[in-house]
Amino acid sequence: MWENGNINVLSSSSLGALIDNRIPAVRIEAFADANETDALITELQEHACRTNSIQQVTRLGISQYEQGVRVSKDNYFNLARRLDPEFAQIYARSFSPIQRLIDQLKKKGFDSAIMSEPGMGNYFAGNGKLRNGYSPVHVDFAPQDSASWAIAKAFAQLAWNLYLRVPAEGGELLLWDKHWRPEDDRYQVDGNYYYDEAVVRDARMVRLSVSPGEVIIINSRNYHAVSEARDRLAFGSFISVFKGNRLRFWS
Repeated sequence: MWENGNINVLSSSSLGALIDNRIPAVRIEAFADANETDALITELQEHACRTNSIQQVTRLGISQYEQGVRVSKDNYFNLARRLDPEFAQIYARSFSPIQRLIDQLKKKGFDSAIMSEPGMGNYFAGNGKLRNGYSPVHVDFAPQDSASWAIAKAFAQLAWNLYLRVPAEGGELLLWDKHWRPEDDRYQVDGNYYYDEAVVRDARMVRLSVSPGEVIIINSRNYHAVSEARDRLAFGSFISVFKGNRLRFWS
């Protein structure tokens, strides 16, 4: 349970508290400046987009769930190998949020790197997400849906976003002080990824406005949602947390 509703700045202690679900989120202000975010926006928009099953979200990159769990491991890792050099070129012409965050977390004492799958290679890490609409109440937790993948062995999971373009109204991040548990799946809507709002009826909620150029990190096993927004563009990934302060990035 959260000790308070405060959003803490990044430190080794605040990230540890987030992993333990003692705080709602960690914020990194001024993670990227306007020139960097503008350059990354340009490169992402020029990159071929893949739309996932949610019509309101256009994904720039791939998803382990959409292209892996719902198709196959081979499909996902083949796509990852194909996209890695393409995104390397995007970063060369702008900057790499993934590498910047990895470097910052290393300085805080965490063993940070891209996630790998035995016999398959590295995961893809780092998606652009263009949102028009809202994201319903959901969680992101690999042990819930990826039992045969190495990420399912993590004891905790984080998600982070660098906000590139934020609408004047809407697009707020809603966080609930409630971890997903298997018995919650009775609230899952018709086998979809999201849940009926009754699942968080009695849980404390924090509503968080976001700003361009900042990073927000959450514990993605906590229920969360995004309010109605138009043309909201973010870039981020998941982070699996293993023993020994090992953090592994993937999307």
